[in-house]
Amino acid sequence: MESPQQCNSKQSLWRKVWRTLAPTKIKCFTWLVAKKACLTHEVLRRKGKIIVSWCSLCRNTAETNQHLFLHCNFTTQIWAIFLSLTKTNWTMPEHTADLLSCWIRRGGSTSQKAWWRIIPNCIWWTIWKERNSRNFEDRSNSIQKVRWDCIASFYFWCKEKGLEVTEQIVELLGPL
Repeated sequence: MESPQQCNSKQSLWRKVWRTLAPTKIKCFTWLVAKKACLTHEVLRRKGKIIVSWCSLCRNTAETNQHLFLHCNFTTQIWAIFLSLTKTNWTMPEHTADLLSCWIRRGGSTSQKAWWRIIPNCIWWTIWKERNSRNFEDRSNSIQKVRWDCIASFYFWCKEKGLEVTEQIVELLGPL
Protein backbone atom coordinates (compact mmCIF):
# COMPACT_ATOMS: atom_id res chain seq x y z
CA MET A 1 0.00 0.00 0.00
CA GLU A 2 1.21 3.50 -0.80
CA SER A 3 1.85 6.11 1.84
CA PRO A 4 -0.04 9.44 1.72
CA GLN A 5 3.24 11.12 0.70
CA GLN A 6 3.55 8.80 -2.31
CA CYS A 7 -0.05 9.50 -3.33
CA ASN A 8 0.45 13.23 -2.92
CA SER A 9 3.66 12.98 -4.89
CA LYS A 10 1.83 11.20 -7.74
CA GLN A 11 -0.96 13.78 -7.70
CA SER A 12 1.59 16.57 -7.63
CA LEU A 13 3.47 15.08 -10.60
CA TRP A 14 0.18 14.63 -12.44
CA ARG A 15 -0.64 18.33 -11.91
CA LYS A 16 2.82 19.45 -13.00
CA VAL A 17 2.49 17.60 -16.29
CA TRP A 18 -1.17 18.05 -17.19
CA ARG A 19 -1.68 21.65 -16.09
CA THR A 20 1.00 23.15 -18.31
CA LEU A 21 0.01 25.00 -21.45
CA ALA A 22 1.96 22.67 -23.75
CA PRO A 23 0.06 20.92 -26.55
CA THR A 24 -1.80 17.78 -25.37
CA LYS A 25 0.38 15.42 -27.42
CA ILE A 26 3.45 16.89 -25.73
CA LYS A 27 1.89 16.56 -22.27
CA CYS A 28 1.35 12.85 -23.00
CA PHE A 29 4.98 12.51 -24.00
CA THR A 30 6.15 14.45 -20.92
CA TRP A 31 4.11 12.10 -18.74
CA LEU A 32 5.98 9.14 -20.26
CA VAL A 33 9.33 10.84 -19.67
CA ALA A 34 8.47 11.70 -16.05
CA LYS A 35 7.28 8.14 -15.39
CA LYS A 36 10.39 6.66 -17.10
CA ALA A 37 8.09 4.88 -19.56
CA CYS A 38 9.42 6.50 -22.74
CA LEU A 39 10.96 3.79 -24.93
CA THR A 40 14.61 4.56 -24.33
CA HIS A 41 17.18 1.78 -24.60
CA GLU A 42 16.94 1.40 -20.82
CA VAL A 43 13.21 0.59 -21.00
CA LEU A 44 13.62 -1.69 -24.00
CA ARG A 45 16.28 -3.69 -22.15
CA ARG A 46 14.01 -3.96 -19.09
CA LYS A 47 11.34 -5.39 -21.41
CA GLY A 48 13.78 -8.10 -22.50
CA LYS A 49 14.99 -6.65 -25.81
CA ILE A 50 18.61 -7.38 -26.56
CA ILE A 51 20.12 -4.06 -27.49
CA VAL A 52 23.56 -2.48 -27.35
CA SER A 53 22.84 0.80 -25.66
CA TRP A 54 24.57 4.07 -26.38
CA CYS A 55 23.36 7.65 -26.52
CA SER A 56 22.97 8.70 -30.14
CA LEU A 57 23.39 12.36 -29.17
CA CYS A 58 26.73 12.30 -27.36
CA ARG A 59 27.89 8.72 -28.04
CA ASN A 60 29.55 8.63 -24.63
CA THR A 61 27.36 6.38 -22.49
CA ALA A 62 24.29 4.16 -22.39
CA GLU A 63 20.92 5.70 -23.20
CA THR A 64 18.87 6.03 -20.03
CA ASN A 65 15.97 8.31 -19.27
CA GLN A 66 18.07 10.45 -16.94
CA HIS A 67 20.98 10.66 -19.32
CA LEU A 68 19.03 11.43 -22.49
CA PHE A 69 16.70 14.07 -21.04
CA LEU A 70 18.82 15.62 -18.30
CA HIS A 71 22.54 14.83 -18.29
CA CYS A 72 23.68 14.28 -21.87
CA ASN A 73 26.22 16.90 -22.97
CA PHE A 74 24.09 17.58 -26.04
CA THR A 75 20.93 18.02 -23.97
CA THR A 76 22.59 20.29 -21.40
CA GLN A 77 23.34 22.76 -24.20
CA ILE A 78 19.60 23.05 -24.86
CA TRP A 79 18.83 23.49 -21.16
CA ALA A 80 21.48 26.22 -20.99
CA ILE A 81 19.61 28.37 -23.50
CA PHE A 82 16.55 28.66 -21.31
CA LEU A 83 18.44 28.91 -18.04
CA SER A 84 20.46 31.82 -19.41
CA LEU A 85 17.25 33.61 -20.34
CA THR A 86 16.31 34.08 -16.69
CA LYS A 87 19.92 34.08 -15.49
CA THR A 88 19.14 31.03 -13.38
CA ASN A 89 21.90 28.97 -11.79
CA TRP A 90 20.79 25.36 -11.85
CA THR A 91 22.03 21.98 -10.75
CA MET A 92 20.29 19.29 -12.72
CA PRO A 93 18.45 16.79 -10.50
CA GLU A 94 18.94 13.06 -10.91
CA HIS A 95 15.52 12.16 -12.31
CA THR A 96 13.04 13.76 -14.71
CA ALA A 97 10.20 13.68 -12.17
CA ASP A 98 12.46 15.52 -9.71
CA LEU A 99 13.14 18.16 -12.32
CA LEU A 100 9.43 18.83 -12.77
CA SER A 101 8.98 19.12 -9.00
CA CYS A 102 11.62 21.79 -8.56
CA TRP A 103 11.31 23.44 -12.00
CA ILE A 104 7.77 24.63 -11.39
CA ARG A 105 8.83 26.53 -8.27
CA ARG A 106 11.26 28.61 -10.28
CA GLY A 107 10.57 30.71 -13.31
CA GLY A 108 11.55 34.30 -12.78
CA SER A 109 8.87 36.98 -12.74
CA THR A 110 5.16 36.31 -12.41
CA SER A 111 4.62 36.97 -16.11
CA GLN A 112 7.18 34.28 -16.96
CA LYS A 113 5.63 31.50 -14.83
CA ALA A 114 3.16 30.25 -17.48
CA TRP A 115 5.74 29.90 -20.25
CA TRP A 116 8.43 28.73 -17.83
CA ARG A 117 6.39 25.58 -17.19
CA ILE A 118 6.40 24.72 -20.91
CA ILE A 119 10.21 24.61 -21.15
CA PRO A 120 10.84 21.01 -19.95
CA ASN A 121 8.14 19.76 -22.34
CA CYS A 122 9.74 21.63 -25.22
CA ILE A 123 13.27 20.48 -24.50
CA TRP A 124 12.31 16.85 -24.01
CA TRP A 125 10.20 16.77 -27.18
CA THR A 126 12.99 18.37 -29.23
CA ILE A 127 15.59 15.96 -27.84
CA TRP A 128 13.33 12.97 -28.51
CA LYS A 129 12.73 14.03 -32.11
CA GLU A 130 16.48 14.45 -32.69
CA ARG A 131 17.23 11.11 -31.04
CA ASN A 132 14.67 9.37 -33.25
CA SER A 133 15.96 11.13 -36.35
CA ARG A 134 19.44 9.80 -35.63
CA ASN A 135 18.30 6.29 -34.71
CA PHE A 136 15.65 5.65 -37.35
CA GLU A 137 16.39 7.99 -40.26
CA ASP A 138 20.20 8.08 -40.04
CA ARG A 139 19.97 11.87 -40.09
CA SER A 140 21.52 14.13 -37.47
CA ASN A 141 21.22 17.85 -37.06
CA SER A 142 23.82 20.19 -35.65
CA ILE A 143 23.40 21.48 -32.13
CA GLN A 144 22.59 24.91 -33.61
CA LYS A 145 19.73 23.45 -35.66
CA VAL A 146 18.36 21.53 -32.66
CA ARG A 147 18.59 24.67 -30.52
CA TRP A 148 16.73 26.60 -33.21
CA ASP A 149 14.03 23.90 -33.47
CA CYS A 150 13.55 23.98 -29.70
CA ILE A 151 13.25 27.77 -29.57
CA ALA A 152 10.87 27.78 -32.55
CA SER A 153 8.63 25.15 -30.95
CA PHE A 154 8.66 27.03 -27.67
CA TYR A 155 7.77 30.29 -29.40
CA PHE A 156 4.90 28.78 -31.40
CA TRP A 157 3.48 26.90 -28.42
CA CYS A 158 3.50 30.12 -26.38
CA LYS A 159 1.92 32.10 -29.22
CA GLU A 160 -0.78 29.43 -29.60
CA LYS A 161 -1.69 29.84 -25.92
CA GLY A 162 -1.56 33.64 -26.06
CA LEU A 163 1.59 33.95 -23.96
CA GLU A 164 3.66 36.94 -24.99
CA VAL A 165 7.35 36.08 -24.95
CA THR A 166 8.56 38.00 -27.99
CA GLU A 167 11.20 40.09 -26.16
CA GLN A 168 12.62 37.06 -24.36
CA ILE A 169 12.75 35.06 -27.63
CA VAL A 170 14.68 37.87 -29.30
CA GLU A 171 17.16 37.73 -26.40
CA LEU A 172 17.52 33.97 -26.97
CA LEU A 173 18.29 34.42 -30.63
CA GLY A 174 21.24 36.70 -29.91
CA PRO A 175 23.76 33.98 -28.96
CA LEU A 176 22.62 31.66 -31.75
